[in-house]
Amino acid sequence: MLSMQVPATGTSSPKMIPYRTAGLDRLGRMAYQHGLGYLWRNFESKIPGLFVDDATENRIGVVKAGRDQLHWVSTLEELCTTLKEGMSTLLILNRYNSWSRIDITIQAFSVVCHFAEITPFFLHFLVGMGRKFSSKDEDFMSCYSTFASENTLLVSSLGSGMEKHSDSLWGICYNIRHFEQHTRDLEDPWSCRQSALHHSFLAVSRQSTWVVIQPPKAFDLTVSSTQHPMSLHLRYLHACLANWREYLDSFAQRLKLLNQQIAIPNPYENFKINFSHEQHLHHLRGKLHHALSILTNMINTFRIIAEHESAVAQEQSLCQAVHHEFQRELRNLSREVDNYIETSHKFLRMADDLKSMYDNILTFHGQELQHDTSLKLAHLAQADAAGNRDMAVLADLTHKDSRSMRITTAIAMFYLPVNLVMSFFSTTLVQYGTAVDATENHSSRMQVRSEVWIATVAAIVLAISTACWSWWWNWKEQKKPDNKAFQQTTGP
Repeated sequence: MLSMQVPATGTSSPKMIPYRTAGLDRLGRMAYQHGLGYLWRNFESKIPGLFVDDATENRIGVVKAGRDQLHWVSTLEELCTTLKEGMSTLLILNRYNSWSRIDITIQAFSVVCHFAEITPFFLHFLVGMGRKFSSKDEDFMSCYSTFASENTLLVSSLGSGMEKHSDSLWGICYNIRHFEQHTRDLEDPWSCRQSALHHSFLAVSRQSTWVVIQPPKAFDLTVSSTQHPMSLHLRYLHACLANWREYLDSFAQRLKLLNQQIAIPNPYENFKINFSHEQHLHHLRGKLHHALSILTNMINTFRIIAEHESAVAQEQSLCQAVHHEFQRELRNLSREVDNYIETSHKFLRMADDLKSMYDNILTFHGQELQHDTSLKLAHLAQADAAGNRDMAVLADLTHKDSRSMRITTAIAMFYLPVNLVMSFFSTTLVQYGTAVDATENHSSRMQVRSEVWIATVAAIVLAISTACWSWWWNWKEQKKPDNKAFQQTTGP
């Protein structure tokens, strides 16, 4: 990682960079000169995730003006040799995907910074293009323009001091988010891509250097010799807008399918709408809001490009026809973006209408479920009332049965003494026989054995034992916890 020290006095700038590369040295000092030291420190901390480590993975596309042929270089020597040829050059820096690092080493990027006169504002976009493990920093878009005349003191690329540039330097950089189709097996075939462009233009030599990170697939990788030094911006912006019409049409098709489910008049119970439809619609609305934010930021970028071009045209005394043609083409692009913005608003309004219909249908379904639940509760209440009536009838029958049992018990208690007496006289304790001293009429008498007291005592002891055992059993049952709780709940 780069390290840096800031002197206590004078202009704040890094004093030591271990890589000792001119481009990074100049870029870091300019960052502190413009008050962007925080951005430089953020860039330093993210270097391992921004650039590849292996020099064999270096891959920089180079297109020279008039040659119209993309040439890929991988070594620093070849890159330096190519960039020293002194003509307008387009540099392409690619990434494997939107979550991977840029296919260039930090040393090669330093060479690019040196020859392309990269401004520190470009770091705003660079720090958001490193390796990622989750979706983050997917909304930032901006545009920055700079100008340094030939008398302006600039940071030297070869030393620690300041130097006067021999040529006026115009610079503009911005990032554009656009949509392209991916090849993954997903429901949504579109992915949001980010591309960044930096353009430096030397006024006297009329030499331009463009650096484009992850250009759109529709971008024509050529550098044509035209009268306007910013003509490549128009081709780049056209490429960024190439898929917007198709992308927004995909929303039209999905919203159309959702609308067909509720467009035909039907009783609401026939609509097969559930909460998942609301979730799907919420997901589409989120994508539309994201697209609308990108388009709005793109309009702001167009405005800054127009202002920058007007300043360049005035300073360079460009032909009025060339200047007006550029502005006219840029206005055409702006009107196209305005149309996409209006289309996005239309789809959002359609989504709002669909959400309102979904809410009404789900509300009616909820009311119907509530009504059905109320009916079921009423049926349960009726069944409970019928059960209570049955319990009352059962209680009445139980009362009648208990009355019958009391009558039966009373009758049994009436006959029990008689049964006891008759049982006693039917035992062997009592005998009937002829008396020894019987009279002549042969009369008989009853005899009771003297051991009758044994039976009497046994009966009394058994009765007392039974009474004691019954009392003990009742006392034990009352001591149980369940019985105590029952008595507390049923007590007064």
